[in-house]
Amino acid sequence: MRMRLVILAWVHIVIGGAGLAVFAALLGGFLLARDPEYNDEFAMLGGVLGLFSLFYFAPMFLGGVGLLLRRVWGRALLWSVSPFLALATPVGTLLAGYNLWALLTTAGFSNDSMARAERIIRNALRNIVLILIALFILGVIVGIGWLFRDQIDPPKEQILTPMPEMPKFEQPEFKMPELNLPERPPSPSP
Repeated sequence: MRMRLVILAWVHIVIGGAGLAVFAALLGGFLLARDPEYNDEFAMLGGVLGLFSLFYFAPMFLGGVGLLLRRVWGRALLWSVSPFLALATPVGTLLAGYNLWALLTTAGFSNDSMARAERIIRNALRNIVLILIALFILGVIVGIGWLFRDQIDPPKEQILTPMPEMPKFEQPEFKMPELNLPERPPSPSP
């Protein structure tokens, strides 16, 4: 087994195992010291960590173990967890990039469906890397904006002033023009 796969497997085992251990410790602490005053806080924290455990930590741990045991499902789990890792910027995006690099450079060329899927991904690697870079940059931009959100000057109170009055325009009085026609000579009478 190549060294990069061993490193990848152990990184996933350590991170996934640590996440599952923290979730189990918090769940055990909640069950042992029930305090009705903090039920809402524990429920919210447990729900967030439960979702993280479901989408991140459990597949990472199981994928790392499957990779060490050289099982196809271990590679499949690591492939399936990579898109979710890419959303957890910046560390998750870097780990997703390492996942792609390690899994693609060690892909076997057998006829099983996992090797065919890895060949398809290898053909689309440039697009995948660009997407990961864009997600990383987006995460950095949002993170910096969140960190410096208090430094932006709040809007000051607006003082509205009335428009200056314009001088009144006086319209001239309209008179119908008169036609000054020359007088006609009197007509002869018959």
